[in-house]
Amino acid sequence: MAEIIVEKVGDIKIYGRGDMGGKGAGLVQINKCDIPQAHKLRTRILTTVFYDRFFARSEKFDKKDLATLSNILEKLGCIPISVRSSATNEAVLSSGGEGSVHAGENTSFMLPNNHPEFTVRFQQLLQAISYIYRDFRRRQPSESAEKMAIVINPIPGILERTDAGPVYFPMVSGVANSFFPYALKTQKADEGFARLAFGHGYATVLDDFPVISMATIHDPLPVQLLGPGQKYFYAIDMTKNSGLGGEELETMRRLHVRFANHKLTGMFGRFKTSITLEDLIQEDRFGFRTGLKEIMGALSEEILTQFQIEFVFNIDLNSPSSSQGIFHIVQLTQLPTLTFEKVQVPQRARHTYLSIQNLQGHGVKKGIHHALVISPFRYKKEQHDEVVQKLAEYALSFQNKNDAYILLVPGRLGTNNREWGIQLDFNDIGRPAAIFEYGVDITGRPEPVHDSVTTGGIYGSHFLYMIQGGHDEEKKRIQTRMFGTQGTHFLTNLMSNRVIYGYIAPMEDQIDPWFFSPSEVGGATYVLTFPHPVSIYADSINQVCVVQEDIQ
Repeated sequence: MAEIIVEKVGDIKIYGRGDMGGKGAGLVQINKCDIPQAHKLRTRILTTVFYDRFFARSEKFDKKDLATLSNILEKLGCIPISVRSSATNEAVLSSGGEGSVHAGENTSFMLPNNHPEFTVRFQQLLQAISYIYRDFRRRQPSESAEKMAIVINPIPGILERTDAGPVYFPMVSGVANSFFPYALKTQKADEGFARLAFGHGYATVLDDFPVISMATIHDPLPVQLLGPGQKYFYAIDMTKNSGLGGEELETMRRLHVRFANHKLTGMFGRFKTSITLEDLIQEDRFGFRTGLKEIMGALSEEILTQFQIEFVFNIDLNSPSSSQGIFHIVQLTQLPTLTFEKVQVPQRARHTYLSIQNLQGHGVKKGIHHALVISPFRYKKEQHDEVVQKLAEYALSFQNKNDAYILLVPGRLGTNNREWGIQLDFNDIGRPAAIFEYGVDITGRPEPVHDSVTTGGIYGSHFLYMIQGGHDEEKKRIQTRMFGTQGTHFLTNLMSNRVIYGYIAPMEDQIDPWFFSPSEVGGATYVLTFPHPVSIYADSINQVCVVQEDIQ
């Protein structure tokens, strides 16, 4: 006998009387909203009762659960599906708008679901759920009461038989935020921003190659000013349909855009070997721009906090002259509301350790005793794994003591591209009060990268844009370059958990060499203790951040 469906909300069916987790709850809320431009996404939610029974039976599914899962897969049909984690500690907010956001921390799988034998497809689904459960439990502290639900959706998209083999992907994927605190003065923060990619959505939430920024959604900057476009895309490998090894991206392929349908990418906007999505955005082709604006507006009326959505957008290739494309919202994350109270930076200080002009985050943090540093003079990419392990050990020690700290790192933290910085999970850094990144040029070494879309030397900044000169606002606007790292899971977690994030421009900002002068000779990673506790004053409105020892 299959599990009873305890609730049906639109096109969502919820199985069992347990918790739906963060993703599940977000999709239920989406389906309760009236969003004319967004089609309902068929969703099946396995509540945490399945998780409990799985481990109660020594990591096996009972007959009732097998019957439920078989019925779900049969009814969804032979179409690629996502099997996504929906943890109880993921993207959960209280009624007061407070809480912790844990985006992208758990495993999910994209399954081809196209094998001719149902039993093979079914076994791959069971493997995916098992891996999600086991990986989540392995990561939890022994005293944790958190559990895992599962969200299963068909993936809207197209099948392409490329020279690299058959692949499947949404035409456009995106992450959109309702609030954009880093807009230019000619724009409004509540117009939001979006991070877009041709192909599967992994390209928008990971950070391993440039995609497209849309800042703001209402008044986007000209696409030709936003960088070189997108040269790679993610798609489901439709031949990976008979088993899983446990790696999240094992069914995915990363392909150069030359493998994509040239006619399709031409309709969206393409320049030589890059996809720009220029026509989609600037010309509002297929109603993309106006549709996204209406979706964000409709949700803003329903949701009291700031929020982020993940969505896909497709057009009917059998009728390319159609004036409207099709949106599906695949995830809703409610974010803690950012407050921008006045930050009064003391004019006098006993000592200033750091003063910078590029930051994200806002507020005052006092009583900071320690700085965790990855030295630009000692760090080499060959030391990456050793440095990550050491950093995680130090961060855990601080977290156990409930001791906030300052972290200084080379390049992007949390990127999947080690050429850009340090690859790790948000959980690995505990809860720092602030993170400051710097480029290799702080050491005076030659600049080896000449790509105009990187900042901070050999490593790329996590900042959405940097102003490349100009004295008045219009000149600055024209010379803006977008880097498209907003919307990544790592950056969402930083901002949502109120971690101040700053970029050190060594030729413009003030930084005390004390940070790079540890008392003992050792590795690239070390902890320094301030002679006296310091305060952090972060004013994102006026773009100034100071770390200083106050005059008592």
